[in-house]
Amino acid sequence: MPRWRHRVGIKKHLLDNLSNDKVKLIAETLLKQLKPIYKKEVILYKCDPVKAVKYKILSDLEDVISNLEWIIECIDNKEDMEDFSFNNWSDALKSELEQLKKIGKETTKCEQVFYQNEQFLYLK
Repeated sequence: MPRWRHRVGIKKHLLDNLSNDKVKLIAETLLKQLKPIYKKEVILYKCDPVKAVKYKILSDLEDVISNLEWIIECIDNKEDMEDFSFNNWSDALKSELEQLKKIGKETTKCEQVFYQNEQFLYLK
């Protein structure tokens, strides 16, 4: 059974065809959980790179955070979906959740024998 470094509680909010308000709420909820994780991991990367995740994971997580902020901003500004490559904001959110799933499967690079490698992020 894998060990997880971080957990993000989001699955209870997910449904098909979410309204824009629900997408915004989920994105805000995710941001509240992801930003402290990102900050903690950046500090760990600088202080103890042996136990840190790869830089690419941090970069991908930063992209997800930025895209979630963009989704919220677009919903607030009532942006037209025809300008973007998604059918609706629910699809945009699902795209970011898929990226989070990929990030979550990555493992830390603990190289000491007595440490088990951990998977980075569990979406519960």
